[in-house]
Amino acid sequence: MLNFLYEGCIVGTIEYGPASDLINSCTHGKYKNLYEIGTVFVRPDYQGQGIGNLLLNAMIQELQCKGIKEFCMDSGYSNAQKIWRKRFGEPEYFLENYWAEGQHHLIWKIKI
Repeated sequence: MLNFLYEGCIVGTIEYGPASDLINSCTHGKYKNLYEIGTVFVRPDYQGQGIGNLLLNAMIQELQCKGIKEFCMDSGYSNAQKIWRKRFGEPEYFLENYWAEGQHHLIWKIKI
């Protein structure tokens, strides 16, 4: 886990670990051997300042140092989905109405 601190307070966080049960279920185990980057949070009053990108770049660098060449990530939040689409393009999995009508779940596989 990586945290972004400002004046002693955590204002952003990110982590990686084995692909979640949700990802494994939705991909029918296709991503079971991949690491997942997740828990990417930036406090609302600090969003839009590049903190999420700094955390993501640092985590990708960490994975590269460990010899990891690809990872996955997912999102059920429309705001985050816009950010990830801009950064990584269209997801490999689009689970329409997964959470409710109009609330989709997206899963990406990213090569680094």
